[in-house]
Amino acid sequence: MRNVFFLPELDKLINFPNANQEKVVVISILGKSAYNALALKTKCIGKSFTSFSKKNNECSIEGWYDEENQIIYLHLRSLLDTDCLIENYEKIKRKVEEEKNCNDFLAVNDEIKSFFARSLHLLLYISHIVILSHPGNTFDTNYIQHFKAIESLSQKSYLKVTEELRSCEGISSEWVDNGRLCTPRLIFYFERCSKNVQNIKKLEHNLEDKIYHILKKTRIVNNSGGSLFAIPLNEEFVFVSTDGAQDQLGDMVRGLILDCQPGGAMHVEPPFSTLSNAEKSFERFLRVHIDQAKNKGFEDVISTGRHQTQQSAYFELPTLKHWALVTSRLYKVILEDSLVPALCTDMRFSELRCKKVLPLALARYQENLPSHYAKAEHLARLSVALALFRAQARGPVFDEFVEQLELDCLKHWENGRQQCEAASMTGNPCKLPKHGSDQEHVSAFLYKAICDCGRKVFQREDPYSAKQANYVFYQLVSKECQCSKLERISFPIFEPSIKEYKAATLAETDESSLSVLSDRSGELTPDNDRGLVRQPSTTEYLPGMLTLNSPPSLLPVFSSWSLVCLGASSLYSHNLGLSESHHPGFLSSTNYLLPWDVTVYSKAKTSWTNVATKFTARGRRGRPMGGQPQFTVKVFIGVEYECSSGHRFMLAAPDRVLKATPGSIVKDTGTKVAKSDMPLYYPCACRAGKYAQLMRLHVVTPKAPVYCTLNPKVQPAQGAPIFVSNLDGPTKLTQSAYWVMRLPYVYVADKEHFQQNTSARLLQGVFGVTEME
Repeated sequence: MRNVFFLPELDKLINFPNANQEKVVVISILGKSAYNALALKTKCIGKSFTSFSKKNNECSIEGWYDEENQIIYLHLRSLLDTDCLIENYEKIKRKVEEEKNCNDFLAVNDEIKSFFARSLHLLLYISHIVILSHPGNTFDTNYIQHFKAIESLSQKSYLKVTEELRSCEGISSEWVDNGRLCTPRLIFYFERCSKNVQNIKKLEHNLEDKIYHILKKTRIVNNSGGSLFAIPLNEEFVFVSTDGAQDQLGDMVRGLILDCQPGGAMHVEPPFSTLSNAEKSFERFLRVHIDQAKNKGFEDVISTGRHQTQQSAYFELPTLKHWALVTSRLYKVILEDSLVPALCTDMRFSELRCKKVLPLALARYQENLPSHYAKAEHLARLSVALALFRAQARGPVFDEFVEQLELDCLKHWENGRQQCEAASMTGNPCKLPKHGSDQEHVSAFLYKAICDCGRKVFQREDPYSAKQANYVFYQLVSKECQCSKLERISFPIFEPSIKEYKAATLAETDESSLSVLSDRSGELTPDNDRGLVRQPSTTEYLPGMLTLNSPPSLLPVFSSWSLVCLGASSLYSHNLGLSESHHPGFLSSTNYLLPWDVTVYSKAKTSWTNVATKFTARGRRGRPMGGQPQFTVKVFIGVEYECSSGHRFMLAAPDRVLKATPGSIVKDTGTKVAKSDMPLYYPCACRAGKYAQLMRLHVVTPKAPVYCTLNPKVQPAQGAPIFVSNLDGPTKLTQSAYWVMRLPYVYVADKEHFQQNTSARLLQGVFGVTEME
């Protein structure tokens, strides 16, 4: 359309024919519109505007110049219009999430209200008549807040406005002094009427009285020329439409139907078809105010003081060119991109509320704080503080202050209150304040542990290294127990030849699977490696414990295993078991070893595992088989478990604790223990959920001319490396003696520490018997 324009693009009006001579009346339309009204207000005037802004802005001012009647209509389209809000929903959502970093609509609501208020402020400067449209039939008191905010803006921007007006040529001094065309007249348009209302005029008069009373009480309108706008003194200023809700599509369809009836004139003017004018018409209602503006101006605001003479209010009918020049300048001054502080109530309330609650939440976090504490304690206290903050804080800045609270609590914790929390070998955190590597860790956990020989119980601190767990502790207690003086079989360890020795760097190979499979067969050495002796390194040591995957040339710096001889085999009585005085801590009736009858072939050179299936009857001398004489020997064996409380017990099978009647012979045999994988961890009877660890292997060797051997292989987890005491094969024990092998307390490979795992096991083939050569 030729006469449609958008602020501030007013070059079309400036260059309009007769722009210097034509006096114009300016009417502005603003407010809210219902859904499906396409953001158009006042049905009769809205037909002159487009459905949506060409620029598709969130807020825009569209104008239309009625050249015939010399009237400029301005239409404010904002996010207060339902269709416009829906149209811009995705844009607003992205803005809230990306720019505001939250999901609260109130974060942008202040911007929406501020832009609407500044647009309304501009229209009040450049309009004679302002139409406030509302989709219902009640006055929206939310506008009071906007009016108050605009009053404050008007006082602050007065000097800027007058300076801009002075720079415009041809503007009267009265216009410059007042800063606007006049005190604009405010008219209220309600698009919908209640169904049961019989007397519309009475309803309109009641609304006029209520609106005037509200505006008067809030001091929005007064009798001075400085009022934001004016209410007509002797004219109606409320119009209630009886046409129903505005529905553009429906009106077009109904208009088309009427125009297609016989005798109907086909005349469609977008966006509404022509309908017959009813007796009650907003055009006639508005025409009264327009005529008054053109003829004599408005005298709604006059000085009526007791000692003042009445003076006519200032009123200016500008030319089209002057109005366009002034509007383009005021647009830049008034419609600046900034918030209106008086309208930012949601944001201000949220910020003040959050600032008040933040110290309370921080104080709750700091309540009864220890000198230093762990991360779990920090997170628990933070959750309590956040719960308090969430219960009392509100509004769009809530997320911002939540981040601030988390940051403040974190700073308070990190300011010398952090606990070290380095995990021990058993998984317990260090209880000391955060410290450097020069200070030892302390978890404050104390356990009961038994020495190498099993004769004394000691308290041990929670270890933080494999050496402390498997070597240092047992070396210290062995001196007090005197078991360091007992006969021992030592396992090979690293012996340096230089002072500057170091840990070797191990490369991962694909030979681990071969090593894991070979432990079952007992044939670990390939034929091509027989006779080849690898000398252990004297400059590099094995960083972890010894496994089947370890290079043959590397040895650990300490042995995690211990093998001691308690004395002669007569120390053990099969009827009495292990005495409490010499072996304290055993649970009742579990302090017995298991008898194991082994058949030995006198000329066989193979190990026991190859002949285990050829047992003879217990206690009887075997018959020759294939010309080979055989005999049976009795060995007493036991697998001892120990829990952190010092409780000890033996297993009779992989899934059963040994139970024997005191003073009687043990009915179980050691066959299942010798031929089965034994669990490395087994539930202890002292407390539910507590596990005991396999710590010792007991062997009482016979007087027969045989060697009893020990070859323990421990796999601490499914698929984990297999830990061994040495790579030289089974260890031979002396005859007629009581031997005890202590297993490691923790299992640490080169790059991994294996915690307690129910799948851990001691592989079968630990115990063996071979004939002496």
